[in-house]
Amino acid sequence: AVVSTQSTGNYNVKLFIEVAMTMVEVNCYNKGCGKKFDPASNESEECVYHSGEPVFHDVYKYWSCCDKKTTDFTEFLNIKGCCRSKHNGEKPVVEEKKSEEKVQIQPSDIKPPERMVRPSESEPLVPLPSIISPSLQKLLKNLQISEGSVDAELTKDAICQRKGCGKSKSEEDQPCIYHPGSPIFHEGLKFWSCCKKRTTDFNEFLAQKGCEKGSHAWANPNEKKVVECRHDWHQTGDQVNFTVYAKKVHPDRCLIRCNPVKLEVEIVFGDNQVFNFNKVLAGIIDPEQSKVTFSTAKVEVSMRKAEFVAWPSTFVL
Repeated sequence: AVVSTQSTGNYNVKLFIEVAMTMVEVNCYNKGCGKKFDPASNESEECVYHSGEPVFHDVYKYWSCCDKKTTDFTEFLNIKGCCRSKHNGEKPVVEEKKSEEKVQIQPSDIKPPERMVRPSESEPLVPLPSIISPSLQKLLKNLQISEGSVDAELTKDAICQRKGCGKSKSEEDQPCIYHPGSPIFHEGLKFWSCCKKRTTDFNEFLAQKGCEKGSHAWANPNEKKVVECRHDWHQTGDQVNFTVYAKKVHPDRCLIRCNPVKLEVEIVFGDNQVFNFNKVLAGIIDPEQSKVTFSTAKVEVSMRKAEFVAWPSTFVL
């Protein structure tokens, strides 16, 4: 009897497992259905699903197989399917995206930019266009100079310091005809900001007669006191700035000239004091895109790089 009971029990367990296996429900993978079904009884077209793809455009959400659109995501999920068929228990295969092969760039593949041919240091030096700050203009107007005391100390070698004049003291009976403006170099043309005459020839530009009459501004060349001034420099991607710190600068008597590889600076300030700086540049500049700015406490020479490369730790050779 005991053996019979055990045999009957084993049979019942086996039968229960077989029945349970036939009753297992699986998920339907048709889009928009999401129901569970019994694969053994999946005969009728009970699955209601979407045959198209979900579309999200602007603020609208809809199925490509339906005309109904909505802006609410929950409402989009509840849109009833438009097709009928049997349930589908096969999980769709998602194709893995092929990872793009990363191209490794070797240091040997990176070519430095082609450098310009360095111009000659003997090229003509051209004066840079100048800007005088309003504060310095006001200071110069307020400076009162006793012309009588100055004239008593002048010699026959004294030279008029106004741009374009260049007369000596021995020619003081001739009027001072000068340029009150600044030299400008733009797109190959050379001219003064105060004149309309333009030229492409540098020598013709230097010989251009002034456009305004005034009194001479005499100064003895041999009486200039050459001094040292604090100066520094910094660079950006396309600019090199050279700054000289000096007070009471006389822009009309200063001379800042350059060519693509050379800079010549003569700054007159204070009581006839002069700072000189004549150096060869470590890089190449574009004189036509460069300028000088005079202010009450400093003179800044802004030089445009001809090639956008970093200059060494010192900007002169």
